[in-house]
Amino acid sequence: MNTPIMTAIINSYCRGFANWSCYEGIPKYDQVLADYFITTGHQLHLRLDFSANGREVFIPFRYFSESGYHVFDYPAIERTLADDQINTIDAARLLTIIADHLQQEYPAIQLEQALDKLSAFPCPSKIEGGSIEAFNTLLSLADINSEPVPEQWLVQDVLPMVACLGYRQQADETKLLSAIYERCEQSLVDHPLLNSNKLSVTNELLSFLLGEEKVTRPYPNPLHKAFFSATLIQPAGKGTVYSRYFPKEDITVSIRPFDIDRDLEMVHEWFNREHAKKIWKMDWPLRELELYYRTMLPGNWSHSYIGEINGIPSYNFEVYWVVRDMLSDYYDALPMDYGTHQFIAPVDPKLKFSSPSTQCMLDWVFAQPKVGKMVGEGSVESLAALMNKAHVGFRVEKVIQLPHKKANLNFCYREWYWAKFPENQHLAPLSITAIKQTTHETVSRI
Repeated sequence: MNTPIMTAIINSYCRGFANWSCYEGIPKYDQVLADYFITTGHQLHLRLDFSANGREVFIPFRYFSESGYHVFDYPAIERTLADDQINTIDAARLLTIIADHLQQEYPAIQLEQALDKLSAFPCPSKIEGGSIEAFNTLLSLADINSEPVPEQWLVQDVLPMVACLGYRQQADETKLLSAIYERCEQSLVDHPLLNSNKLSVTNELLSFLLGEEKVTRPYPNPLHKAFFSATLIQPAGKGTVYSRYFPKEDITVSIRPFDIDRDLEMVHEWFNREHAKKIWKMDWPLRELELYYRTMLPGNWSHSYIGEINGIPSYNFEVYWVVRDMLSDYYDALPMDYGTHQFIAPVDPKLKFSSPSTQCMLDWVFAQPKVGKMVGEGSVESLAALMNKAHVGFRVEKVIQLPHKKANLNFCYREWYWAKFPENQHLAPLSITAIKQTTHETVSRI
């Protein structure tokens, strides 16, 4: 197996397409996959979702890179969903699976030609001797304005060094990406590197499959990590992150990150209640719901939380970074926009405590300095959700048609929330400073 080519194919695919995620842990309700993962000992995988074509691919992570130059352990595996058969695959088979998936969108793909010249697939140069000093020198000497295509300069010259330093544990990639953003602010005015949620960059894999020199694909702007709230999206541990007493109701509302070992079966029961099926639409089999959480929780764009009333789990909410969500295609999203979904489990009105629960959610999200405004896209079918949002300060911007629902796009700024609840302006949530880190080996180069 030619691992540099395999790695280059995977990383190029992930830069250009969205049907991938991290997959964490050993599944409880997917025995075939569990048995295989137990034999390999790997806890974190890249999952490529080709379920529309009846298959999925898993590759063990050695290192997850925020700049997109991931490092993998091999072999990679393909699972056919019809019969749950698992087989190891090489670069040629992976290329065939990808071409099959993309054929409808790109009918001019030349798979046979691509397979014939697979050994010539463009691989990034290995970084030798990279250091923080070299990175700082690169930034200080770079004349970004003179670069013919600054986006390509970023992806081809700068991000590999960022990944190398992160992989060697010499620096935090998010801090390096923030430094690049600040450097671009000094040199560029109204440029896509600063303002665009997605950059148009050459995709080596697609160019290779089409037999063309430079085929571009949209690539989520990695420099927007300068506005990423790790506290919200990658919380450390499973304990309480926020707790507040409401004297009028005589209740304490607490928030903690979702714990898949503790909460999966509970939310499965919640989501299968009649009032949840129509609006929440997550009344899936346990195997499917487990897949949802095992690919969400280790990711870098969304996270799930459980809200408790006097220590009893009562509601679930998700926080997501809008510029990494499809919602960003429906309005001019900013990198400081964070969205939420909220589900309140009790049916008995006396046990819902909708206002305290929602206030705690907003307290926690707005306590994070990286958050500019909160965004919602509740179904137009849910009047209760609309009223609950309005109660805490959200205002409807417009109605949008998403692929899976017609929704009220609504916004809320801190000032709008505090105008509704002035006493909440001076609350001080618990401070969580640590974030999850992907474990990896320390080696001399990537």
